[in-house]
Amino acid sequence: MANFDDFSDQDWVDHLIKNDHEAIVAFFYKKYLKLFAYNLHKIYTHKVDVLDHVHEFYLHLEADNWKQLKSYQSNYSLTPWISVVSYRFFKKNKESMIDSGEFLTISDKWETETEVWTSQSDVGLKKDIMNAIEQIKNERDREIAGMIFMEDRNVAEIARQFGLTVDYLYTVKNRIIKALRTFLTDYDHE
Repeated sequence: MANFDDFSDQDWVDHLIKNDHEAIVAFFYKKYLKLFAYNLHKIYTHKVDVLDHVHEFYLHLEADNWKQLKSYQSNYSLTPWISVVSYRFFKKNKESMIDSGEFLTISDKWETETEVWTSQSDVGLKKDIMNAIEQIKNERDREIAGMIFMEDRNVAEIARQFGLTVDYLYTVKNRIIKALRTFLTDYDHE
Protein backbone atom coordinates (compact mmCIF):
# COMPACT_ATOMS: atom_id res chain seq x y z
CA MET A 1 0.00 0.00 0.00
CA ALA A 2 1.35 3.37 -1.04
CA ASN A 3 1.96 6.16 1.46
CA PHE A 4 -0.21 8.85 -0.07
CA ASP A 5 1.00 11.46 2.43
CA ASP A 6 4.33 11.53 0.59
CA PHE A 7 2.78 11.87 -2.87
CA SER A 8 3.70 14.88 -4.96
CA ASP A 9 1.13 16.32 -7.35
CA GLN A 10 2.83 14.49 -10.21
CA ASP A 11 2.74 11.21 -8.22
CA TRP A 12 -1.05 11.58 -7.90
CA VAL A 13 -1.43 12.23 -11.62
CA ASP A 14 0.83 9.31 -12.56
CA HIS A 15 -1.01 6.86 -10.29
CA LEU A 16 -4.44 7.97 -11.50
CA ILE A 17 -3.40 7.57 -15.14
CA LYS A 18 -2.13 4.06 -14.30
CA ASN A 19 -5.64 3.33 -12.88
CA ASP A 20 -4.20 2.56 -9.45
CA HIS A 21 -7.41 1.69 -7.57
CA GLU A 22 -6.07 2.67 -4.14
CA ALA A 23 -4.87 6.02 -5.46
CA ILE A 24 -8.22 6.65 -7.19
CA VAL A 25 -10.16 6.00 -3.97
CA ALA A 26 -7.74 8.09 -1.90
CA PHE A 27 -7.76 10.96 -4.39
CA PHE A 28 -11.48 11.27 -5.17
CA TYR A 29 -13.08 10.01 -1.96
CA LYS A 30 -10.61 11.15 0.70
CA LYS A 31 -8.04 13.78 -0.31
CA TYR A 32 -10.34 16.01 -2.37
CA LEU A 33 -13.80 14.97 -1.15
CA LYS A 34 -14.24 18.13 0.98
CA LEU A 35 -13.16 20.32 -1.93
CA PHE A 36 -15.66 18.61 -4.23
CA ALA A 37 -18.40 18.95 -1.60
CA TYR A 38 -17.57 22.66 -1.23
CA ASN A 39 -17.80 23.19 -5.01
CA LEU A 40 -21.13 21.35 -5.13
CA HIS A 41 -22.41 23.47 -2.24
CA LYS A 42 -21.52 26.63 -4.19
CA ILE A 43 -23.42 25.37 -7.26
CA TYR A 44 -26.54 23.73 -5.80
CA THR A 45 -28.99 25.48 -3.51
CA HIS A 46 -30.34 22.16 -2.25
CA LYS A 47 -28.70 19.11 -0.74
CA VAL A 48 -27.15 16.77 -3.29
CA ASP A 49 -25.56 13.34 -3.06
CA VAL A 50 -21.90 14.32 -3.08
CA LEU A 51 -20.63 10.79 -3.70
CA ASP A 52 -22.82 10.39 -6.80
CA HIS A 53 -21.48 13.64 -8.23
CA VAL A 54 -17.89 12.74 -7.35
CA HIS A 55 -18.36 9.38 -9.07
CA GLU A 56 -19.63 11.15 -12.18
CA PHE A 57 -16.62 13.48 -12.05
CA TYR A 58 -14.27 10.50 -11.70
CA LEU A 59 -15.87 8.87 -14.77
CA HIS A 60 -15.52 12.16 -16.64
CA LEU A 61 -11.80 12.44 -15.86
CA GLU A 62 -11.19 8.75 -16.57
CA ALA A 63 -12.78 9.08 -20.02
CA ASP A 64 -10.52 8.71 -23.03
CA ASN A 65 -7.74 7.23 -20.90
CA TRP A 66 -7.55 10.26 -18.57
CA LYS A 67 -7.18 12.67 -21.49
CA GLN A 68 -8.09 15.79 -19.48
CA LEU A 69 -5.89 14.84 -16.53
CA LYS A 70 -2.97 14.35 -18.91
CA SER A 71 -3.32 18.05 -19.79
CA TYR A 72 -2.31 18.95 -16.21
CA GLN A 73 1.07 20.70 -16.16
CA SER A 74 3.25 19.89 -13.18
CA ASN A 75 4.58 23.44 -12.87
CA TYR A 76 1.15 24.35 -11.40
CA SER A 77 -0.36 23.10 -8.16
CA LEU A 78 -2.81 20.22 -8.55
CA THR A 79 -5.27 21.49 -5.91
CA PRO A 80 -6.37 24.68 -7.72
CA TRP A 81 -6.35 22.79 -11.03
CA ILE A 82 -8.66 20.04 -9.74
CA SER A 83 -10.83 22.65 -8.01
CA VAL A 84 -11.39 24.59 -11.22
CA VAL A 85 -11.91 21.47 -13.35
CA SER A 86 -14.37 19.93 -10.86
CA TYR A 87 -16.26 23.22 -10.41
CA ARG A 88 -16.68 23.60 -14.17
CA PHE A 89 -17.77 19.98 -14.51
CA PHE A 90 -20.34 20.19 -11.70
CA LYS A 91 -21.68 23.51 -12.99
CA LYS A 92 -21.96 22.24 -16.57
CA ASN A 93 -23.59 19.05 -15.31
CA LYS A 94 -26.16 21.05 -13.33
CA GLU A 95 -26.93 23.35 -16.24
CA SER A 96 -27.33 20.52 -18.72
CA MET A 97 -29.17 18.09 -16.44
CA ILE A 98 -31.34 20.15 -14.13
CA ASP A 99 -31.61 23.76 -15.26
CA SER A 100 -32.45 23.01 -18.89
CA GLY A 101 -36.01 22.05 -19.63
CA GLU A 102 -34.84 19.40 -22.06
CA PHE A 103 -34.37 15.75 -21.25
CA LEU A 104 -30.96 14.26 -21.77
CA THR A 105 -30.89 10.84 -23.27
CA ILE A 106 -28.15 8.29 -23.50
CA SER A 107 -26.74 7.54 -26.92
CA ASP A 108 -28.96 5.90 -29.52
CA LYS A 109 -26.68 2.88 -29.65
CA TRP A 110 -27.02 2.24 -25.92
CA GLU A 111 -30.77 2.85 -26.03
CA THR A 112 -31.14 0.32 -28.85
CA GLU A 113 -29.06 -2.26 -27.01
CA THR A 114 -31.10 -1.70 -23.85
CA GLU A 115 -34.31 -2.37 -25.79
CA VAL A 116 -32.81 -5.56 -27.19
CA TRP A 117 -31.79 -6.72 -23.72
CA THR A 118 -35.20 -6.12 -22.19
CA SER A 119 -37.19 -7.50 -25.12
CA GLN A 120 -35.32 -10.81 -25.35
CA SER A 121 -37.43 -13.81 -24.47
CA ASP A 122 -34.33 -15.95 -23.98
CA VAL A 123 -34.43 -17.15 -20.37
CA GLY A 124 -30.65 -17.60 -20.28
CA LEU A 125 -30.06 -13.96 -21.22
CA LYS A 126 -32.55 -12.76 -18.58
CA LYS A 127 -30.76 -14.92 -16.01
CA ASP A 128 -27.39 -13.44 -17.05
CA ILE A 129 -28.80 -9.92 -16.73
CA MET A 130 -30.25 -10.73 -13.29
CA ASN A 131 -26.83 -12.08 -12.18
CA ALA A 132 -25.16 -8.93 -13.54
CA ILE A 133 -27.61 -6.69 -11.67
CA GLU A 134 -26.84 -8.53 -8.43
CA GLN A 135 -23.14 -7.58 -8.87
CA ILE A 136 -23.89 -3.84 -8.73
CA LYS A 137 -22.52 -2.63 -5.39
CA ASN A 138 -24.67 0.50 -4.98
CA GLU A 139 -28.02 -0.66 -3.55
CA ARG A 140 -30.00 2.17 -5.16
CA ASP A 141 -28.44 1.54 -8.58
CA ARG A 142 -29.13 -2.20 -8.21
CA GLU A 143 -32.79 -1.50 -7.45
CA ILE A 144 -33.08 0.96 -10.35
CA ALA A 145 -31.43 -1.56 -12.71
CA GLY A 146 -33.96 -4.21 -11.73
CA MET A 147 -36.85 -1.84 -12.37
CA ILE A 148 -35.49 -0.75 -15.76
CA PHE A 149 -34.27 -4.07 -17.17
CA MET A 150 -36.38 -6.71 -15.45
CA GLU A 151 -39.65 -4.92 -14.70
CA ASP A 152 -39.54 -2.64 -17.79
CA ARG A 153 -40.70 0.32 -15.67
CA ASN A 154 -41.00 3.87 -17.00
CA VAL A 155 -37.98 6.09 -16.30
CA ALA A 156 -40.13 9.05 -15.18
CA GLU A 157 -41.97 6.81 -12.69
CA ILE A 158 -38.68 5.48 -11.28
CA ALA A 159 -37.27 9.02 -11.00
CA ARG A 160 -40.32 10.14 -8.98
CA GLN A 161 -40.03 7.10 -6.70
CA PHE A 162 -36.38 7.89 -5.88
CA GLY A 163 -36.78 11.67 -5.77
CA LEU A 164 -34.49 12.20 -8.76
CA THR A 165 -34.89 14.27 -11.89
CA VAL A 166 -35.51 12.29 -15.06
CA ASP A 167 -32.36 13.82 -16.48
CA TYR A 168 -30.26 12.59 -13.58
CA LEU A 169 -31.84 9.14 -13.76
CA TYR A 170 -30.56 8.87 -17.34
CA THR A 171 -27.07 9.50 -15.97
CA VAL A 172 -27.58 6.74 -13.40
CA LYS A 173 -28.94 4.46 -16.14
CA ASN A 174 -25.89 5.25 -18.26
CA ARG A 175 -23.58 4.23 -15.38
CA ILE A 176 -25.60 1.04 -14.77
CA ILE A 177 -25.38 0.02 -18.43
CA LYS A 178 -21.60 0.48 -18.35
CA ALA A 179 -21.35 -1.72 -15.23
CA LEU A 180 -23.65 -4.38 -16.72
CA ARG A 181 -21.69 -4.47 -19.96
CA THR A 182 -18.44 -4.95 -18.08
CA PHE A 183 -19.92 -7.79 -16.04
CA LEU A 184 -21.64 -9.48 -18.99
CA THR A 185 -18.44 -9.31 -21.05
CA ASP A 186 -16.42 -11.04 -18.30
CA TYR A 187 -19.21 -13.31 -17.03
CA ASP A 188 -19.04 -17.07 -17.65
CA HIS A 189 -22.50 -17.60 -19.17
CA GLU A 190 -24.25 -20.93 -18.62
